[in-house]
Formats: sequence, structure tokens, C-alpha cells
Amino acid sequence: MAMKPLALAGCIVLGAAVILGTMSAFTVQETQRAVVLQFGKPVHVIPKAGLYFKVPLIQEVRYLDKRTLSVDPGIDTMNLSVDKGDTAQAQPSDMTPEMKAELEKLATSSGGMQIKVEVFARYQIIDPLLFIQRMGSEEIANQRILSVMNGATRDVLGATTLRALLSPKRNDVMQDIKNRVNAQMKDRGIEIVDIRIVRADLTDSLRNSTVKRMITENNERATKTRAVGQQAALQIRAEADKEKTVLLAEAQKQSQIERGAGDALAIKTYNEAYNKDKDFYGFTRTLEAYRNTLATPDTRMILSPEGAFLRYLDKP
Repeated sequence: MAMKPLALAGCIVLGAAVILGTMSAFTVQETQRAVVLQFGKPVHVIPKAGLYFKVPLIQEVRYLDKRTLSVDPGIDTMNLSVDKGDTAQAQPSDMTPEMKAELEKLATSSGGMQIKVEVFARYQIIDPLLFIQRMGSEEIANQRILSVMNGATRDVLGATTLRALLSPKRNDVMQDIKNRVNAQMKDRGIEIVDIRIVRADLTDSLRNSTVKRMITENNERATKTRAVGQQAALQIRAEADKEKTVLLAEAQKQSQIERGAGDALAIKTYNEAYNKDKDFYGFTRTLEAYRNTLATPDTRMILSPEGAFLRYLDKP
């Protein structure tokens, strides 16, 4: 059975309407913003999620992510500034001539000190129309940010010493890089939210020289510490010896005084005894002399019988 012309026309119109409706309707997700382009030129921005319509075949839609986006270029080799004063100050007295020459070479090198740096950036699209006009897509934006960030990082690090990069001044360095990149990307509808140095390592040759310098500095500090300890030990020993000498001298002085007092008392006692009975005193002293000299059987004495020493032995 042949379809009537009216019904056929209705089906065609209905199919065309469905096709046009499908082509004109589009949805925006919560994490997206949509930019409607008409003949390739951005017309307006749809910031909220929902169902929207556009003119088929005339208008097209491009979606932009409203979340924070990232650019991670990876590891690159860059140059740091070298402070000659810091380098000279950091040279220990016992450094070898080769190490000193290497540090001086770094200090006078026009390229500075090479390090391996890994930087990442986080950005947001703040002006979708301007972004589409100037950048076109997120891929192109990432390449542009990467290029600008690389140049800004090299410029800033070229004027920054390793000492500053490893100190609290690191935040100022990051802020300087961020400001420079923002200055070039703001007129492209992009705002840099954050830039960070994830990693900053010395190159292999510089790491070896730095390790050698650190070892030398540590050895020098250890030598100084030992020298200070030895000096303190010598001072303590000297003080102890001095105190010992003083104590011994005082003790010897006191013993001499006591001995002198004892001798004086003994002499006084002997004198008093002698003055009371001279004969008895002489007798007791002679007996004491007999005891001291004749107590040992091996003692031999050759004396005259008329001698005074034996006067008490030959008298009954």
C-alpha cells in the first residue's frame, strides 16, 4: 500500500525537526563552561551547567574546563647565580687547590651554577571569550604557558643564588616567577594560580664537588672542636695541678708547723725534766741510747772502757 503524499511529507518534516533539534541542543556539565561561536567567532559564554540550544549549521560550541588546570613540563637544566663572596667565605682553609679552583671557576663562570629543576604551574581560564580569541584551545594554552614559564624561570633563577633558593626566600622566587608569567598570560584570559619548584637538584659534577666541600668543612669543624676540647682539657689539668700543688704546699706547711710545735713541746718537756733531776735525766737518756744501739744483736761497737757511754754498765 503506497504512503499518501501528505503522510510522507509529515514524516519528512518530523525527521528534519528531530535532526535539527538534535543538532541545536547541547548540554553543559558542572565542570565546564561553554563558548558559543558563530561563523567561527565567539559570541557569548554559558557559565552554568544545563541544557541549551544553538542555531544549527551556523553556531558551534566549544567547552572549556572551569577547574584548575596544570602544566608539568618535567625536569630541565637551568643556571643559578653564584655569589663570589659566599663562595670565598665557604672555602675552608684546608681545601685542596683543585677544589678552590673549581669553586672559583663556578663563581666566575658566565653561565653560573647548573642545577636540575622541575617546575609545575596551576592555572584557570578566567575569561573564556578572550581565551578562545587568543588561544583557541587548552592544548595551545598549555604550550604557551610552558614556553613563558620556562623563560621566566630561567630569568629569575639566573639572578638567584643556591643559598637563597634553599632558604625562606624561595617563596619570593616563586612569587616573582608567577608574577612574570601572569603578566604575559593575563591578556589571554588565563590566570596563573600557583607555580612551584618541585625539585631542585645539583648536577652530577657539581654534586660531587659540593659533597667534597661539605666533607672538608665538616672535617675542619671537627678539627676545631677537637682543638677546643684539647685546650679546655689542658686548662682543666693545669688548674687541677695548680690546686694540687697549693693543697700539698699548704699541707706540708701545716705539717711543718705541727712538727715544729711538737718538737718545741718535746724540747720543753726534756728541759723541764733535766732541770728537775739532771742525774735521772741523764740516766734515762743513756738507757734510751742503749736500747736504740744495742737492741740488734748484729750491732758491733768499739768503745773505750773509760768512755762516758758505758759509765752505767761498769758501776754496781
